[in-house]
Amino acid sequence: MANPVMLLLAIILLVVLVIGHGILVTLPKLVWTQWHTIWRTFGRAARTPPDPHGEPAVPAYLRVTAPRDLRATWWDGLEQHERLMGDAERFMADRVSDAFRRPQQAGTGGQGCLMLLLRPAFLLTAVAVVLTATAISILPLLCALSVWALCCALWSLWWAVGAAIARTGRALRRRTAPCPYTDCGRTIDRPVRLCPTCRAQHRQLVPGRYGVFHHRCRCGTRLPAVLGVRRLDACCPHCGKALPPGYEQARVVVLVGGSGTQRAGVHRQGLVSLGVTPGAGPPLVRTAGTPVLWFDPSGDAYGSQESAAALDVLRRARGLLLVVDDPAAHGDAVRAVTRVLHVLTTLPPRLRPRRLGLLYSRAVQGDDTAVRAQLDAAGGGHLLRALDTLGIPVRCVATEALGGTVRWLAGTAGTEGSGESMAPPPVRQPESTAFRLPRHRVARHTLLLAHLAGYLVIPLALTLLETSVLPPDAIFGLPGRYDEWRHPLTGSVRRIDLTAAATPDWPKLSASYSAPGHPPSAALPGHTGYWSVKGSPQKINWLRMDFGMPLPLSEVSVNFDPDSVTSSFFSPGSVEGQVGVRTVSFPHGHSHQKKQGAYFTKEYGYDIPVPEAVDSVRLDMGSPFDKDNKQEQQLRLREFTIRWSSSDALRLHPADGGRLTVKNTTARDLAMTVRPPLLPAGWHATLVGHPPRMLRAHDTYEARWRITAPQGTTGRAPIAYAVDITEDGHTVTARCLALLAASMKAEPLC
Repeated sequence: MANPVMLLLAIILLVVLVIGHGILVTLPKLVWTQWHTIWRTFGRAARTPPDPHGEPAVPAYLRVTAPRDLRATWWDGLEQHERLMGDAERFMADRVSDAFRRPQQAGTGGQGCLMLLLRPAFLLTAVAVVLTATAISILPLLCALSVWALCCALWSLWWAVGAAIARTGRALRRRTAPCPYTDCGRTIDRPVRLCPTCRAQHRQLVPGRYGVFHHRCRCGTRLPAVLGVRRLDACCPHCGKALPPGYEQARVVVLVGGSGTQRAGVHRQGLVSLGVTPGAGPPLVRTAGTPVLWFDPSGDAYGSQESAAALDVLRRARGLLLVVDDPAAHGDAVRAVTRVLHVLTTLPPRLRPRRLGLLYSRAVQGDDTAVRAQLDAAGGGHLLRALDTLGIPVRCVATEALGGTVRWLAGTAGTEGSGESMAPPPVRQPESTAFRLPRHRVARHTLLLAHLAGYLVIPLALTLLETSVLPPDAIFGLPGRYDEWRHPLTGSVRRIDLTAAATPDWPKLSASYSAPGHPPSAALPGHTGYWSVKGSPQKINWLRMDFGMPLPLSEVSVNFDPDSVTSSFFSPGSVEGQVGVRTVSFPHGHSHQKKQGAYFTKEYGYDIPVPEAVDSVRLDMGSPFDKDNKQEQQLRLREFTIRWSSSDALRLHPADGGRLTVKNTTARDLAMTVRPPLLPAGWHATLVGHPPRMLRAHDTYEARWRITAPQGTTGRAPIAYAVDITEDGHTVTARCLALLAASMKAEPLC
């Protein structure tokens, strides 16, 4: 392309092509891919993925999955933007290559320079396209986020109700309980519940991220989360063993002693005395309807002070049975009891056991006094003194009274009969282990409709605002502010042609002379013909329009037949006003000109502003340059018009009886002031009642005037109504003219 003109045309064509491709191709693709991403996420109702935290329950969609879907939709759309803008850049590079491709030539020529010249146009187009696509897509996203936030707020209220019920239920029941298995014994704050279908372990079966009143297991089974949770099978969260129903209500009695062998024998003897055969199950016994946990920690639980302090069961025990064989020898049993007593002294009073029992294994029989005497004689006085300092009731017993002592420590003394072992429910095999993940169709389709509403909200809002369907104070006053911006008060002022509604009674026309067949009324709008003074014997001819009262005119227009004006130096006529006997000169206005010849123009009319209210307007046909009146005789007046300014924000309609209907035509409230009407001399008007200061949108108010006419009035007189409108410091006036008879019958002229 050696020709610079062709090169310039090629550059211009490529710039137009790049801009057109960005607007007509890339922008629709961006919008379509964003909508396709939204449809793929919310329209197809994809299955909800498993919870990343490992809980075998389906997370609540609004609480967990919806934010993830919204975030993925937005980021996927941004990735699509990047890909499509890369396609647009490749399109520009391909067009440049095509433009510089020459036969039998492999060089690149000026492609680099041309790409440098096209780069600013491409960047500006890309920025405009991306911003436009983002602006189109951001509103649906905000609409979906608003719907999601509203649903989350309602869900939070629902969660607060469910959490309050759940907490109240836990407060009314026992808060925590130890695991009944001797090899565990750790405190269970919340047991693990098992799904009755797939036997999955649910650790968070409470109102939360997986639901409020119900959780949905990954197998599809609905599990109660507030009411009815205790009906599900439970297991210990620490050891995983099945828990018997009612374990949390058991009264714990802990066995304290030296070696594990000695404690095991006492433990078996206690179970037998309670009427239960020792077995592999937890040492839970129901005596007279009250569960009792006869607990013996496994292993060397009391071998050190640290291991004794780590026993959670001591903090949940209702009673302790201390086993001592030789108190004077300071053996393992005495050390274990001493360590436990140290632990009890560090506990607050509400966590200490209510009763203590001291089992002296060498005392075969005897009551508390006898056993105390034997223990004191054997050198165990220090133990008795240490127990008495705790302030807890203590009973010293012999081996034969072991069963009654356990009942006394549990607070069930006086109940007779053998106990019943509380075994856990049998282990059931899962019925189905297949995953049935829900799709959440209702929630996803709700967000899809929210996105669709976001795309339609601007056209719908503009339609509602343009049609003024909404009240002005709706949506924080948006319709009123929009109508004020769309139709400002200063833009509602129009110039009204008063002579368009002229009648034989008004205005009064008079002329110095009229040519036959060409009366003055022929110059009014809506009439054919013209007014002429051809053949007038007078030197000065005029046409007068009398209004009967001062009117606040804004403009007077005079138009002659252009063919009747023959000279470029002749100005056809002059206009002046009159108020009573005072003459009002009008300033020079805008002239109407027509080209005459190759170099000259002639003036055949003008629009003259009126500086003040006048009761008549006079048109003089003469001119100082027309000495022999030849030009004046040839003039033909086609149009003689008077206008005043009036706002169409209020529509005025005069009615019989001195009534005036005022209608607000806008979609907002307007502050108005009703002016006294203009009447001819001798007529009087008095306003009846008090008009409102504010007229509501599309509302109507009827003002009434008590009007009196002069005595002997037979014709009709003009009356001019006016209402001022004020908004934001600007004041305009709505006006209307009517003819009023003495009988108060009105004929509107507006």
